[in-house]
Amino acid sequence: MKLMFTIAGAALLSAASLSFAAEPARFSKDEKALQKAVSDTEMCFHFAGEFNGDGSARDKEINRMQRKHCNKAGQQLLQKAYRANPQDARLYPAVLMLNSLATEFLSKAEVARLCAASKTELVCP
Repeated sequence: MKLMFTIAGAALLSAASLSFAAEPARFSKDEKALQKAVSDTEMCFHFAGEFNGDGSARDKEINRMQRKHCNKAGQQLLQKAYRANPQDARLYPAVLMLNSLATEFLSKAEVARLCAASKTELVCP
């Protein structure tokens, strides 16, 4: 009986967490490069948090993935798109992640505004 309640509770929690998950940003067909830049920035941020620095096989894999996703051209495209349209909320999480990865290019006021709008826990206080 206890196992059944545990399984039912876990299923309910899973369903609840899925309902609160953020919907992915939608980009038009003309914005494929920007969509890739956003995705690459998110992956770059993800892999930056996994690097141990111990020279392990996992670190080598992380380095390979960072070379794949952390490219300057995509990061520049994302910054340019944000500067051209700072009200485009689809860009906020990736811009905040990029700001934390690179030399900080956003003012503290901009970070506060973007964090209030996007509620991105990974990079917002």
